[in-house]
Amino acid sequence: YMGHHLGVGEDEVTPDGTFSISEMECMGACANAPMVCIADYSNPPSYRYDYFEDLTVESAIALVEELRAGRYPKVGSQTGRQGAMPVGGRTSLFEPPPQPYCRDLESA
Repeated sequence: YMGHHLGVGEDEVTPDGTFSISEMECMGACANAPMVCIADYSNPPSYRYDYFEDLTVESAIALVEELRAGRYPKVGSQTGRQGAMPVGGRTSLFEPPPQPYCRDLESA
């Protein structure tokens, strides 16, 4: 979808030189998928490397259009989810877990 929207294939660059699409292997965030990583190398030697998560086709296209307009969208979940928490909120760990049992080493 994104390649079609931008008019480029994988590892190609848009005619204005602003966007390219490359496949990434594991981004370590399965619970946050679908997602994209945006790398911004426009201000060397500094750069940005941000994840945008919980995307739909529509929100991914909106993300690109925000960037194209010169605005940088909110990084992270695009649905407001916190971290890797399930969409409906916490399902466990409502209280701090108990400390692990440790035998009395002084009496050993």
